Amino acid sequence: MKVNKLGLAGVIALSGLIAFASGSFAQTNAPAPGGGGRGGGRGGAAVPPEVMLAQMTTNLTLTADQQTKIKPILEDMATKTAAIPADDADRRGKMTPIRDDATAKVSAILTPEQKTKFDASGGLRGGGGGRGGRGGGRGAGGPPPGQ
Repeated sequence: MKVNKLGLAGVIALSGLIAFASGSFAQTNAPAPGGGGRGGGRGGAAVPPEVMLAQMTTNLTLTADQQTKIKPILEDMATKTAAIPADDADRRGKMTPIRDDATAKVSAILTPEQKTKFDASGGLRGGGGGRGGRGGGRGAGGPPPGQ
């Protein structure tokens, strides 16, 4: 029985070490493309327009014509947001109207079915809910979820 107890303790210790190492690794990794590195208030690198377009094409089944119309909108948004200094205290506030304008332009190009998917995925904000993205869960000045 002594071997089994030692084996079980070893498995538990190894599991804890793996879980701890995985958590530490996950915190130091750069965000995956489209997974939340959208700038915002997190200081992450913005997703390039080409990557955003590719993700939208896959997720929304964009036509070639839609891709041609949406690409300059995404490029313009990227140019405008990149011009806001990273150390600007109101970076998020300045980015919001840029992103909202681009979102409205993209929405106008989509079919009703595509627009439903686009809105459900958070639009150009991302994050799956559309309200607050990954960074907060608050809408336009609203209370935190559950309050």
